[in-house]
Amino acid sequence: MTVDPGTLAAILVMAAATAFNRAGGFWLMRLVPVTPRVRRVLDCLPGAVLVALLVPGAVQGAVKGDMGMLGGLAAALVVTRLTRSDLLAVVVAMAVAAGIRAFWG
Repeated sequence: MTVDPGTLAAILVMAAATAFNRAGGFWLMRLVPVTPRVRRVLDCLPGAVLVALLVPGAVQGAVKGDMGMLGGLAAALVVTRLTRSDLLAVVVAMAVAAGIRAFWG
């Protein structure tokens, strides 16, 4: 098995950038006093990142007629509101999307 030097360089640069961002984030957060308002913002970040990752795919899926994506997102929203469990919401969303795609193509 051979590794392309360009691919290896890209992987190493991305790993270094990721490590720098993580370390920089921890370093910067040492300087920020964690007030109740900052705590609320930090508590909302995981959901905001998840939405930022999923919405473009949902919009593109809706344009292409992929009702599985929209159904899965709707199910995730309902489960999240009812249970406040991100993991359960993801599992239910995947099941609903797979079901819609399997039965309604």
